[in-house]
Formats: sequence, structure tokens, C-alpha cells
Amino acid sequence: MNNGPDFLCIGAEKAGTTWLYDNIRHHPGIWLPPPPFKELHYFDDRVPHKDLLHLGRFHHGGIVRRYSPLLRSPRYETFRWLWKFNHHHSDSMHWYRSLFKDEDKVAGDITPLYSTLDERGVEYVRRVVGDQCRIFIILRDPVSRLWSSIKMLYRFKGTDITQADKSSIMSEISKPYMALKSDYSRMIETWKPYFTDDMFGIYFYDDMVADNAAFLDQICQFIGLKPGGWTSPHLERRSNKDKSEIKMPAEIRSAISRHYLPELEELSGLVGGHSLQWLQNARETLKTDA
Repeated sequence: MNNGPDFLCIGAEKAGTTWLYDNIRHHPGIWLPPPPFKELHYFDDRVPHKDLLHLGRFHHGGIVRRYSPLLRSPRYETFRWLWKFNHHHSDSMHWYRSLFKDEDKVAGDITPLYSTLDERGVEYVRRVVGDQCRIFIILRDPVSRLWSSIKMLYRFKGTDITQADKSSIMSEISKPYMALKSDYSRMIETWKPYFTDDMFGIYFYDDMVADNAAFLDQICQFIGLKPGGWTSPHLERRSNKDKSEIKMPAEIRSAISRHYLPELEELSGLVGGHSLQWLQNARETLKTDA
């Protein structure tokens, strides 16, 4: 029986976590919170990073949205979980652990903001989930990740980003909470000491794009499922896709590349892999700009 989640996907934001949720929640051996509760936000609500304090607590919406899963999956088990979540919500670790009790499935929590936690937050995570919970993070080129995040921010504000000037965009980029979401070296160095190597996984968005079926199989194996034997029916789903596909202006790309060059240099030495190409891309952008 689960004593809390069997795995946490801690991010990164705009690195395919919604696509991952949309796919693995259909696996017969995996349990995830029903939509729209992809992100539970327990730990970043309970022990938020100081740079996120001004954002306030995460809210899951009104009563209609909170019970909307019953319209799609009106099973008793779904109703029981929603009742527990909505009517017994508290900050206690006992309540959080109780959300994952399913004896027959691997249960998880996919919340990208967990990647922003500081050492105090990660220490609390470790106390809640124990030493048998697998933790993994998906990394995306921080230059493209940040641009995707900025576009999402402007969509939420109802503002046309194509009409925004460079100074206003750069003002958003320079805010501490934005930098916090792309500081991968800090994330890895904060989380990794609390979990053994076999319990902490690092994956790349680039691999998801190149071969989504193989990527999904790798994730399933990491969280404790047997390889093969299942294919998701939603592999080609474009979750949270920017339908207008607004390209990053050259001057913004140069500014972001310059901003993240030190982080990319540190990250390439820390994890290698696709981060080596990200560093090369940033250098090429700055060379062309010069």
C-alpha cells in the first residue's frame, strides 16, 4: 500500500510535463490525480521558495471545476478521491499521503513548481515521501523554455506578445521567479543530495520530441514498471501548444542567450547530454549577434 506517492515529477515548467500527464495517466499500472488536478502543489504551497511568496497559494478553482472529473469519469473511486481532496484539504502530510492510497498501481504527483523548492522545502519533501519515492526532472533548453513561459504569461494576461516592446518582455524575464524556473543547476544540486542516484532521474525534452514512445517507456521503467507491453493512445497530443506558434524575435533570443550563458556553462559540466548542444546554440547566437 502506498504511503504517499511512488514518484514525483518536479518539472521543469514548459518542458512537457502536461504531455507526460496526458499520456501516463492512461497506463493501467499508474494512478494520477484526475484532471484538472494534474498539479497538486502541496509542497510549493507548504514550503514555498521566498521568490514565490508574492504569488500566493495555488487554488484549484470553483466548485464546478473541482468536481468536473465526475462528468468524465463518474466512478465511485473518483468521487471518493474528490471528496477527500475537497473536503479534507489541509497542510498535513497525513492528508497528502492519503491521496495516493492505491494498492495495485504506481501513484504519482506531477507538479513543475516543485523544482523551485529550496533546501528547506526539499528536506520536507524527503520527510513526507521517504526514501523509496522516485524523483525525476525533465530539462529543456532554458532559452526556449523561458520564451515558452513568457508566451504563456502573456496569454494569461490577455496581451498580444507580438505588440509588446523588448523592454517590457525583458522586464518579465528578469523577475526572480522567472529565473528560478530555469536555474537547472540549482534545482539538481538542491534535490539530488536528498535522494540516492537510482531514485533521482534527469531526462531531456529533446528526447521526448525525437521519440516520444521511447521517452515514455524510459519514464515508465524509471518509476518501476516493466518495459514495453503498453502504448499510449495520446502520443501525438500537443498539450498546451502555442497554436499561433509565435517565433522568438532575434533580439530577445540574444538577450536570453546572454542571460543564461553562465547557467548553461555550469549545467553542461553537471549533466552533459543535450545541455552541451544548448550551450553551443547560445554561443552561436551571441557570435552571430556580435
